[in-house]
Amino acid sequence: MNNTIPNFDKQSLTVKNELVTVEILFERINDQNEFLYKNSYDKIIELNEIENSSSSLILKIYFQSKIPLSILIKGIDGGIFLHTANGEKNSYSVKILEDTIVFSLGFTFFMFDLVNLEIKWKIRPDLAEIFEFYNLQDDFLLRGELAIHRIDKCGNVKWSYGGKDIWVNINGKPEVIIENDKILLTDFENNEYIINFDGETLEDTSRLKQQKTRRWWEFW
Repeated sequence: MNNTIPNFDKQSLTVKNELVTVEILFERINDQNEFLYKNSYDKIIELNEIENSSSSLILKIYFQSKIPLSILIKGIDGGIFLHTANGEKNSYSVKILEDTIVFSLGFTFFMFDLVNLEIKWKIRPDLAEIFEFYNLQDDFLLRGELAIHRIDKCGNVKWSYGGKDIWVNINGKPEVIIENDKILLTDFENNEYIINFDGETLEDTSRLKQQKTRRWWEFW
């Protein structure tokens, strides 16, 4: 069930399976919402040591026949869009796996243990931000700004793949499409790539432009 509020400074999402329900609240820290730190929690976790103001995530965990638990995760940096796969979208920034939950948040990709209330592993695989991930066999395929990463369920990066431009397409084309035995990729300049599940290039097609294309940094 996706309850994402269309205000990126404050978002919510509920995910669940047969074992557990997790309510997630994200808030970007500023003068108006520092009240988060005044609440009481069963546990407070520092995801990253960040000197400047960062964002926080509250997890409300409901196991069957157990007292609900409230966890505050601090130190989240970068842009956040909470979502899980549904009938229209097959990518995640949050995915629940039995008694763990996987997050792609800002710059950090991590797995959280819902039973022991601890981070099992965390990585920062891209030099820039990461956006979302997909199921790829028994692993995750993570879309970062600079590279596409295949990551196993222990947090190990199996390979990373870079294109000619960043993996953000403003023309509405999907950056990542996974088919039976290959992955179709489109970058900012609409260059298209086909790679296999080992991260090897099968096709690399650069689109010829009839007029000068603006570089990605000129849009911001």
